[in-house]
Amino acid sequence: MNNVLSEQIAEILNPSLGAEGYELVEINLSQMGNGIVQLVVERLDTKSITIDDCVQITKLAAVRLDIEDIIKHAYNLEVTSPGIDRKLNKLSHFMHYEGFDANIELRSPVGGRTKIKCQLGGVSGNEAIKFRMIENGEPKKEEVIVDFSNIRRAKLILTDKLINASQNNQI
Repeated sequence: MNNVLSEQIAEILNPSLGAEGYELVEINLSQMGNGIVQLVVERLDTKSITIDDCVQITKLAAVRLDIEDIIKHAYNLEVTSPGIDRKLNKLSHFMHYEGFDANIELRSPVGGRTKIKCQLGGVSGNEAIKFRMIENGEPKKEEVIVDFSNIRRAKLILTDKLINASQNNQI
């Protein structure tokens, strides 16, 4: 049910958010209490999300969701940024964060492993990502290519390199 509702919410909000310069990265739904609809959003210009952005997105989303009336219970709407050590859930994220370290969980093992610490190497073709496994703190020389559909979860690892790039508006 949550997946269907998430897809409906995305279908309703994506056009309006895109027109305002935002991308809906993730929707998290919680049924506890009144329920929470959390929208994880980033700017299309890759600048950091501000409080003003969150206020604008909240107003826009609240109006669109009230008009469509697809959520049949009381809920609280939350808008947040993906954060610096963010999830990677779109192929474009793997391209954007090339060179940074990530933890990846695969559906099918590669080299006998489904949980991998790696350095991202970008995208190969239309539906595959490249990376180098990290062992003993260093990326291996061999590059691994995995179909994007084989990725169950992926998340950036908070490193000095990532923090510095964020502070210098390089990502």
